Amino acid sequence: MPNDKFLLIKSWGCGFWSDVDHVMGQLLVAELTNRIPVIYWGTNSLYAESFKTNAFDLYFEPVSNYSVYDIIKPQYTYFPPIWKHDNILVEDLDKITWIYRNLGEMIGSNADVVVSDVHYFIRPIINYITKDHWAYGMTAQQIYRGLFDKYIKLKPDIEKEIQDFFDNNLRDFGPTLGVHIRGGDKIREVENLAKFNRKYHKAIENYLSKYDIKKILLLTDCEDIVNDFTERYDSMVVYTDCRRGAIYATDNAPHLQNYTQKRRKGIEIIKDTYLASKCNFFIGNGYSNVSYTVKRLRDWPEDNIILFFRDLKNELKLAKKRAKAVKSKQKKEEKGHRVEYPELYGGVNTYVN
Repeated sequence: MPNDKFLLIKSWGCGFWSDVDHVMGQLLVAELTNRIPVIYWGTNSLYAESFKTNAFDLYFEPVSNYSVYDIIKPQYTYFPPIWKHDNILVEDLDKITWIYRNLGEMIGSNADVVVSDVHYFIRPIINYITKDHWAYGMTAQQIYRGLFDKYIKLKPDIEKEIQDFFDNNLRDFGPTLGVHIRGGDKIREVENLAKFNRKYHKAIENYLSKYDIKKILLLTDCEDIVNDFTERYDSMVVYTDCRRGAIYATDNAPHLQNYTQKRRKGIEIIKDTYLASKCNFFIGNGYSNVSYTVKRLRDWPEDNIILFFRDLKNELKLAKKRAKAVKSKQKKEEKGHRVEYPELYGGVNTYVN
């Protein structure tokens, strides 16, 4: 241990699979830099039960034989330099400035402990993969697959709960289709989400007719969507017992709510995601970490999975709409500024005596 170097992977503090995505990228960095990975999801994790627990360990088996307490040593050096042995358990509220968080600096650091609390996807890390590494020449998807298989092991009770639901509701019912459709706070990330979601039913009908689907596993955070699907597809639809909200509940989405048992919040997300990965087919939202994780948990035949994105025409249309809104806002602010400070525009400031 005296000569060991470590990479402390702290919580990114966002959605569950977003935090796991952050972990995946840093596990790859740990391999590339010959560091021992130590994962610690502390108080800023949305899925932590208390300030004393490591939330990651509530759901997954450890990825190494070391805990965060093994790397709290006065003699150790840390990077970024804001970290010391007596503060690495707390959160840096200024991390959004990304000071000292440049990927190259982190990878090149000689500190005993490098601390990572910002999110890098796999794609930019690919540039640092050397020819002797197992991931050399692979796509980001292939690397994610390898990392999930290598490092992510569920706690036994979670694994059992998933398997029990699968055995009772999906295993013996012929071809199954998983469908992940979002509402709630996702409307902030995906413009025209309602129109976007209308793509689903045509794709579902295609799968139903082509593959004689017997059961549809519905993953959603909205009760309204559950009601819509049960009306359309009746007894074909199955779904887990989890907390859901209204379709436009932007400030009260389930993952933002407080649970009496916070561990349950994480389990609900894991359970849906792993169940979907057990289905024969899957349709999901290409802007969601849940859907992407379903894709990364197994090797899908190309025709068996669809992730929806907006097409380029719609992206350009929305970009023009956003630019127009920004320009309108700027004009309004300029007009207000002229009224408030007329002396700057050749007028007279009537507020001056």
